[in-house]
Amino acid sequence: MIDKLKNRIAVSKGDKKADLILKNAKIVNVFSGEVNHGNIAVVDGVIAGIGDYNNGDEIVDCQGKYVLPGLIDAHIHIESSHLIPSCFGQAVLAKGTTAVIADPHEIANVLGVEGLEFMIKDAKLSPMDIFYMLPSAVPSTDKETAGAIINGDAVGDLLAKYPEFIGLGEVINAPGVIFGDDDVLKKLAFAQEKLIDGHYPMGSGNLLSAYCSAGISSDHECTTSAEAEEKLKNGLMILMREGSSAKNLEALLPVVNDYNWHNFCFCADDISALDIQLRGDILNCLKKAVKLGLNPVRGVQIATINPARHYGLKARGAIAPGYIADFLVVDNLWDFTVDKVYKNGKQYVEHGEYKPRKIGKVTLPSLKNIKFPLIGNHKYARVIKAFPADLITEEIIYTAEEVANNHNIAKLMVVERHGKNGNIGFGLVEGFDLKAGCIATTIAHDSHNLLALGIDDEEMIFAAQALAKQGGGAIITKNKKVLAALPLPIAGLMTWEDAKTVAKKEEEFLKAKSELGISMDSPLMTLSFLALPVIPKLKLTDMGLFNGEDFDFVPLYFD
Repeated sequence: MIDKLKNRIAVSKGDKKADLILKNAKIVNVFSGEVNHGNIAVVDGVIAGIGDYNNGDEIVDCQGKYVLPGLIDAHIHIESSHLIPSCFGQAVLAKGTTAVIADPHEIANVLGVEGLEFMIKDAKLSPMDIFYMLPSAVPSTDKETAGAIINGDAVGDLLAKYPEFIGLGEVINAPGVIFGDDDVLKKLAFAQEKLIDGHYPMGSGNLLSAYCSAGISSDHECTTSAEAEEKLKNGLMILMREGSSAKNLEALLPVVNDYNWHNFCFCADDISALDIQLRGDILNCLKKAVKLGLNPVRGVQIATINPARHYGLKARGAIAPGYIADFLVVDNLWDFTVDKVYKNGKQYVEHGEYKPRKIGKVTLPSLKNIKFPLIGNHKYARVIKAFPADLITEEIIYTAEEVANNHNIAKLMVVERHGKNGNIGFGLVEGFDLKAGCIATTIAHDSHNLLALGIDDEEMIFAAQALAKQGGGAIITKNKKVLAALPLPIAGLMTWEDAKTVAKKEEEFLKAKSELGISMDSPLMTLSFLALPVIPKLKLTDMGLFNGEDFDFVPLYFD
């Protein structure tokens, strides 16, 4: 280490040759908030200096293009992309993201510690940095059946055993915090010396204060500027989310000003491989924010140095001497077209295309087959009203006659798929404009049981069984024929395939939705959150219909 320091200092002084020099660059300085002109010298994967450097083994002429620090996603669930961490790393690195803060609670809810160990192991094969938060939501509540349980004692053991966990993942069970659930508080107690991510949609007043007082440091569930302002005043880092389904950036951006910008980050939370390929994760946030009027340098600060500082990512998030040489070269500061991406001083992306590298594989046990009974016929019902680009649902009460005459209402069932109890929850949903066939998936936040949305009971059973045969993932059927399939053999959440292959299948999947009459842009992502009981208002778990505001089960049919 001393030899490397001596070598770096010598390169910084101009006494020795650099490994890499990027010359004629416009460098976005996240410390001064300005754009500087100069050359960047890199040695041993670290930036040695910025200035008049010309002596290097490799010299790249940026020709006046802009160089930004590597982008950082402050909160992501890799499993939602259906890619294993190593392939996910390839996909987002091509879009300029060099580090992510990931919460692997999706696979943990299916495979428990075995799933976490897989994610940690495969992340080591990723070309970019994946920093993990230890999931606190396994399961998110006791109102559903997950494939595994990680209780308070296990949290303590895992934090001690795995240094890869830099903090405690989003604490979804806000009522458990506020009303003093012993196991929830035990998890928080073990994590007091680390960062703790929050998740408290619509949290306000004294209850929000109680939640924050437990050591919560961030929140990515703000949907209005008023909510963001209140949480900001309570000391939370506000993560502005722009994913495949939940899109809150436009609503929250007006809160950002010259006095509070350092308390904001960007995150994708849940994003598909297709959206990564088309727009990127944090690159998409940055482009959209600038288009909405944010100063581009301020946008880069929010996308880089802010998450690096909040999560303690040493020597990341900036272009400065002593910082890791993670940066991207872009054409301009309005559409941020990616030309090159460097990680640890090595180029991985040329003209926006990732240079393939060998990726290792890890084998996981197969999922168990699941049998599904008929849903049956009922009369009076509460109906879940789903909305595009929003995770919050509404509760609508219809009479039997109204249900019969409303052709936009579809049937929904959640089937426990972890081999624990065989529970099946039944519900009705409006908002997808489903007219025929079925869409089924094993992506059902956060316990990831099997979801089936359809009109005809037998079609739903056919789709569920076909989905089980392919090992999980997602499927679209019509007239008992498979129109599109997205196999995800790893815990029913991810695949070994690369981003381009998955993106192509997702594109085919989206085309097939029109055969069912579905008008929603991202029906699979929206559907996957209908089973998450901790987000209001009405959701469905394998245990039944659940009111997230009252935090209790309610009957689907009533007099």
